[in-house]
Amino acid sequence: MSLQGKVAIITGAGRGIGRATALHFAANGAMVALAARSEDQINSVAEEIAEMAGVALAVPADVTVEAQVQNLVATTESRLGPVDILVNNAGVMILRPIAETSLDEWNRVVNINLLGAFLCSRAVLPSMMKRRTGRIINIGSLAGRRGYHDQGVYCASKHGIYGLSKVLAIEGQPYGIRVNVVSPGGVLTELSEELLSTRSPSEAAEWMTAEEVAAAIYYIATQDGPATTDELVLRRFAGEPWR
Repeated sequence: MSLQGKVAIITGAGRGIGRATALHFAANGAMVALAARSEDQINSVAEEIAEMAGVALAVPADVTVEAQVQNLVATTESRLGPVDILVNNAGVMILRPIAETSLDEWNRVVNINLLGAFLCSRAVLPSMMKRRTGRIINIGSLAGRRGYHDQGVYCASKHGIYGLSKVLAIEGQPYGIRVNVVSPGGVLTELSEELLSTRSPSEAAEWMTAEEVAAAIYYIATQDGPATTDELVLRRFAGEPWR
């Protein structure tokens, strides 16, 4: 499926995987709504897209606030058209043993990583269901498939993404809505800076780039026909296979 003329909302679009995905989508003809709390970052990405003759709309939004999510979708629809693709990418991470994790820290990570995906998905569903078409791509993690030391709240939020995605896929299927999860391992982004600092320089050099993840998201977004990919897992090639 071509992305030419398709409307996509990408959350967490100001940096990392979100930025790379926005640039990749726009380069292939999509009209992209860039959502993040940092207005200066999404404005910068919108300028990059404009310089390559693409179409981008920067919409400041906190994905944990229902009214702001509703405004994001309404603004996108009024300026660009009905939403064809939603990429739930906004996320945060903290490294903390569970015994030392505060309630505020727990709520912040779960709200951004999981509640945000729920609110954004719920906001685009009515139009997608009415048009009987649409794609929701949730950014998971290998931390959503297993546990990692000091990543209790992050793992919990990403495990939740899997549960949310499975039910969205079941409920969206009769309406032609595809729901997928892209789950990368270590990626060189600002999100993973603290985690990266705990790794050896040799391992850090093996981490994948945001652009590689964006290419996988693009593949999922353009997949068409009878086949579909429920989950696309990306790991470091140097890591243990099938772990």
